[in-house]
Amino acid sequence: MRKNLMRAALAALALVMVAPAYADGPGNPGPNEAAPPVRPAPTTPPPAAQPTAAPQGQTGIVPLGNSGLSLNVPANYRFYSAAEARAFVQRANQQTPSGEIYGLLARNGDDIRAPATWATVVSYDAIGYVQPQTASGLTDANFETTVRDARQTQNRRFEGFATTPSFNAEAPYVVWAERVAAPGGASGKDLRYEQKIMGRQGVAGMTSIGSADQQPAIAAAATTLRSMLSFPEGKRHADFQAASDTVSEYSVPGLVTGVPTPRTQLVNVADTGTGQTAFGGLSGYFPWIALGVVILAGGGYLLMRRREDDEEYDEA
Repeated sequence: MRKNLMRAALAALALVMVAPAYADGPGNPGPNEAAPPVRPAPTTPPPAAQPTAAPQGQTGIVPLGNSGLSLNVPANYRFYSAAEARAFVQRANQQTPSGEIYGLLARNGDDIRAPATWATVVSYDAIGYVQPQTASGLTDANFETTVRDARQTQNRRFEGFATTPSFNAEAPYVVWAERVAAPGGASGKDLRYEQKIMGRQGVAGMTSIGSADQQPAIAAAATTLRSMLSFPEGKRHADFQAASDTVSEYSVPGLVTGVPTPRTQLVNVADTGTGQTAFGGLSGYFPWIALGVVILAGGGYLLMRRREDDEEYDEA
């Protein structure tokens, strides 16, 4: 009996000593609940992207690069950079005009990045002196077909002329308008109104891009746009020098088609009235022609002199 009591006391003592080893440690363990899930701290969303500010255009006298040309932009118009001009052409899904792009003209208050805005790309192409007497090709009965074939080669859409090409010999310049897409297209730009102003060494371009319903406004503004452009003294079309200047491979119809003329044209004094010779396309050969004439004249003189000396000798 005593042994049993002793064993029971030892067992109870062992339980008392072992129990703390299995406990959670000191302190109040609290209720038997799962710990709350750990969530990341809330983050502040990034600020919304601010819209790009509208570009600021220029007015007044604007030089066009190193071409010598300049624009006199009135207060009711604005002139924008060449980068804005290229972006405008790209948004309209149109082909960039040939030559150097100098900028974009738009009416004051118009947003040039808005889909419904029409604007005018200003460019200059140093292709040489275009002979005005070649303009007769514009009235050819098949000229529109010629333009259509050229546009297919250039991968440009051509729905026909909205305004047939016409040439002004006094300025001189050529103007026309093309339907470049079906009306109501996705881009909304289905009209291309072109003005090519001719100078001594090249042609300045004013390419207005818009929609067919904007054609009356574009045509009404054409004279104002053209009057902004000026060639410097010595680079006007009337300043052409046949003995030294390059005659362009482009005719006036070639300014419309964008295709050079396959043969060299000759300048006609009667047609131009500006004092050019009839050998404008051969100006580079004048020194050699003159030298040949001198040599032939000198040889002929010596031959005649020798013949006279022989005749005098025979008479003696």
